[in-house]
Amino acid sequence: MERIKRFMQENDWQKVGIAAYYGYFAVNVLVKAFGYDSSDQIYKFFMLSGIMFLAIKLVTTKYTLREVIWCALLLGSGMVIWAVTKMATLLFLFVTIIGMKGCSYRKLIGISVWLRIFVAAVMVVGSFGGVYDIGYKTTPNAQYVEVPVYGFGFGEPNTAFLTIFLALTLLIYYNYEKLNGWWFAGTSCVALLFYEFTFCRTGIIVFFFLWALIIYEKLVKGKKAKFILALSVPVGALFSFAMMILYDSGSSLMSTLDRYTSGRVHITGNYYQDQGLALLPRNQELFYASYHGLIDNAYMYILLYCGWIFALAFFAAICVTLVRLWRRGCYRELVLMGAFALYGVLEQFVLNGFMNPFILLTGILLYPGLLRTDTDGGTNGKVSYSSNS
Repeated sequence: MERIKRFMQENDWQKVGIAAYYGYFAVNVLVKAFGYDSSDQIYKFFMLSGIMFLAIKLVTTKYTLREVIWCALLLGSGMVIWAVTKMATLLFLFVTIIGMKGCSYRKLIGISVWLRIFVAAVMVVGSFGGVYDIGYKTTPNAQYVEVPVYGFGFGEPNTAFLTIFLALTLLIYYNYEKLNGWWFAGTSCVALLFYEFTFCRTGIIVFFFLWALIIYEKLVKGKKAKFILALSVPVGALFSFAMMILYDSGSSLMSTLDRYTSGRVHITGNYYQDQGLALLPRNQELFYASYHGLIDNAYMYILLYCGWIFALAFFAAICVTLVRLWRRGCYRELVLMGAFALYGVLEQFVLNGFMNPFILLTGILLYPGLLRTDTDGGTNGKVSYSSNS
């Protein structure tokens, strides 16, 4: 008993918990990078392992009373949404944020970038080598000519390009201070090459939008001028909302927008006309009675399923995060959040913290020291505040 007691006293359990959290994060990034879902046995194995790592982190972390109250609110909200809507994405997002205390955000990005580069290389090389199904098929281009596309073991070409997109964007963020013309040329060549293989128009548009934001941030020196970077999520949300409530199948403008968004406008518009909006979360089964397709818009996905009350609170938290990042001079974080804000108009995955780690930056509202680094501040995207900031 004395040995056990001494062992318990001598070990730094908070460091053990932080290491366990990195394990939890790595396991989930890995399983998402390979494209597994809840129907796969390997997904269930990895998920169980991840939950065990997270449990270790939670029981070895000391929380203040303020943090306990906010963590309870987050966990309660996530549980209610999961129970009513059957959506587990937000619950996982909230518990991931709850467990982030004491962790380094840069280390989380490092875990993400190297795992995703590794998985992308394995899947692409394995597809060409015959280990995985290369997923050949054809799809019509803008001139309605069938062109060949490849899934590289992921099943869908869009998923394959998303894998490359995530690897490139994380690499860009991780090396943000080093970015120059060579970085632009190199990453653009990789993105365009895989665009030719997958014909993923959404991904290539967002990729070059990201570089447009980077160039803007690098060239513009005034802090006030950079506030435009903090408007990404509200602009995306308001645009999506306007398109949904103003949708008219007879409008030529709406038809054009719908065509450029691959039918996403009419899907959300029809759901709004059939189901309207609610204050509280609703079960997804209500939407199956008049099924119009998958809601590939993260903003309206939250609003339609979770209701006004939660949607406003959720987006308010993200907007406050954006403003705080701007005040701290965290411009590279704003740039990356801006790119994913555009992707949110066209996809749901941005709500998943293991695919879009930049949504985890809302954790600075709970843990202000999350972004602590040893670099010097300034207008180049670096930050230099301590864990007590």
